[in-house]
Amino acid sequence: MNKLKSVLPVLLLGNLLCMMDVSIMTIVLPEIQSAFGESLTELSWALNVYTIIFATLIIPFGRLAERFGQNKFVFAGLVVFGTGSLLTGMAPNLAWMLVARAIQSVGAAAIIPTSMVIGLDLSSMANRNRVVAALAGVQGLAVALGPTIGGIVAQYFGWRWVFFINVPLVILDLIVFGFVLPLRHEKTSHVKIDWFGAALSMIMLFSLSLGLIKGNDWGWQSVTILGLFGLAVVGFGLFLFWERHTANPMVDLQLFRSRNFNGSSLALVLCNFFLGGMAVLLPTFLTRVHGTSELKAALLMTPYSVTVMVTVILTSLVIKCINNKLIVATGFILMGVSYYLLSTVPLGSNYDQLILADILLGLGYGLVAATANILAVADFHGTRLTSSQSVANVLRQVGMVLAIAVFTTLLTSNVTQAKRHTLSDAQARVSQLANVTTSQQRRLTDKLQRKLNPNSTTVTSTNAKLPATTVTISAATRHQKTEQAYQQALSQLAVQKQVAPTAIPQVMKQQVHHTISLAVNQKINQKVHQLNHELTNLIHNIHQTLKHQLNHAFLNVFGVLSWLPFAALLIVPVFKFRHND
Repeated sequence: MNKLKSVLPVLLLGNLLCMMDVSIMTIVLPEIQSAFGESLTELSWALNVYTIIFATLIIPFGRLAERFGQNKFVFAGLVVFGTGSLLTGMAPNLAWMLVARAIQSVGAAAIIPTSMVIGLDLSSMANRNRVVAALAGVQGLAVALGPTIGGIVAQYFGWRWVFFINVPLVILDLIVFGFVLPLRHEKTSHVKIDWFGAALSMIMLFSLSLGLIKGNDWGWQSVTILGLFGLAVVGFGLFLFWERHTANPMVDLQLFRSRNFNGSSLALVLCNFFLGGMAVLLPTFLTRVHGTSELKAALLMTPYSVTVMVTVILTSLVIKCINNKLIVATGFILMGVSYYLLSTVPLGSNYDQLILADILLGLGYGLVAATANILAVADFHGTRLTSSQSVANVLRQVGMVLAIAVFTTLLTSNVTQAKRHTLSDAQARVSQLANVTTSQQRRLTDKLQRKLNPNSTTVTSTNAKLPATTVTISAATRHQKTEQAYQQALSQLAVQKQVAPTAIPQVMKQQVHHTISLAVNQKINQKVHQLNHELTNLIHNIHQTLKHQLNHAFLNVFGVLSWLPFAALLIVPVFKFRHND
């Protein structure tokens, strides 16, 4: 137990840094986009490459750690992750950043599952639940904390320090690591590595993750996406067949004879799906729709992070005293209520309801994740314990990847409709402008069409400038109008006096010109003022319509899926446990 107390902080810090980098980029993507001059679609690969490689390598790395030494494996993972963090912060362009993020994810895949196994091996059965809850809880906390930390660091130090900050923390972890965990003469297991099974699992997870993440961009019915899903299905079938017949399987399929493990697997996918939905949508919702700063958006999501941390700790303490089915059911109900509240957040600046939804989602996630992670390992030791952790970590990532796919697909559809409705309303308003010519209306409509392009999946910021809201008349035009009016007035004066226009005295001509100039400019100024007033009102109304439509586009995603946490209650009977087991 004393050994565990010194080792656990080292493992917790490594897990915190690795999982935080899953979500930390979401809040600083606009800044990186400005720095690199890349589209958000291209820049999203900096997020995707981390998630895809991480999910792909977890299972084979879990077994390799047994072969070469778990302590060495985590130590090496920290070195690789720290190196990747340094290179990411130094990135001069997107290509460099993608390679650096891939290096980061390789390190994270080496750290996450093996850390849990090291912690469990050092714990007794009596305190195993606390170790699992601590490590798994800090992973959920890190994903939620990512945007908050990223927003604060970027606000004061710039986006590069979002990655640089990992480096001193990794170095600190490595220094302490050498004192608390042996790197020499550590216990290893000379098991044969199932290389073919590893290859099949990597093919399956890579194609599934890539298909889910890029399905919305490449088209769900495109040949590429259908091919990726087909490859994932074939790879999964071959993987199951091979693992059942090989002597040294990469994943021991006996795990799935445990109802607790099966129930925990489903619960982990679902609770991380609900967590991912919030992490995917809320930062963009707050910054692009409500116009908050990245820092304020991060702070508004902080209550969730704090709630997760507190809930995971308390759940690990009371899990043996309360019926675990009740804990899981309560967690899903709270997440369902949270999603309902998120679907009805008012458009104003009062965020009380959003904060309440944050807290309820944190409570629900903490209850489900802590319980599921504890029960996922409750029945296993040795090699099966390693396998259970590898599978559990993969399922967490599957939940996150599913959230990215489902939530972004629904949001894209909603944003397209929001832009179409806003553009239709804007065109109707433009056609009703009384002091604008048909050609001016057409030019203004074309500008709005380009700005509110419904065919673009980019979320148009409600702070973005719409077409120019002021009209000015050039001096040349004013002079031309004045001369036309002057010549007309001169002709009328000549007729009135029955003389030729050239016979009118020069002094009288100057007086007429001065009077006409004042009248024409006054009339032009009145018309310009009236027109600008109409245009200002028009742009204001379009802004309000856009904000209302985008607000609905985001919140509708939570509304559409608010039933799912309640439907998740159906998995509770899968578990086989009572509070006194």
